[in-house]
Amino acid sequence: MSTAVGAAQTMLFVPRYFDFVRVRQLLVAEDVPFVAVSEYSTAPQVSRARNALQKREVPLLLYSERAHFFRRHKLSGARHLAVYSPPTYAHFYTELLQQLSRSDGDESDSTCALLFCKLDAYPLQRLVGTERAASMLSGNEACFLFS
Repeated sequence: MSTAVGAAQTMLFVPRYFDFVRVRQLLVAEDVPFVAVSEYSTAPQVSRARNALQKREVPLLLYSERAHFFRRHKLSGARHLAVYSPPTYAHFYTELLQQLSRSDGDESDSTCALLFCKLDAYPLQRLVGTERAASMLSGNEACFLFS
């Protein structure tokens, strides 16, 4: 199963396992090509997922926080990072960003999107600070851009 040349390679990081299962079931139901790495993935499964992402055989890698916590997989090949909700440990965010591939050393082609809601106040504070998190949660803006 091969994707179109130039398809965006995306890593979807999901902190909670129950959300990971729901997203995985949704992707299967919608017939979206993806590979998944969780704490229950064996070494050969992780290797196949990594190779599929690097060779652009699938456009999406679903990655659980517990897999990252226990094994710290090096999953290069993704150009975009989508975070389902703020990670439990703030340093995971920077570790994931460092895994994004950059074509020809150009950082402008890599992107990151983080979904959050009012219930994510404390994890969001660990990422962006108390004042910025308060303004993000109380503001009417739908998008925040940081450089």
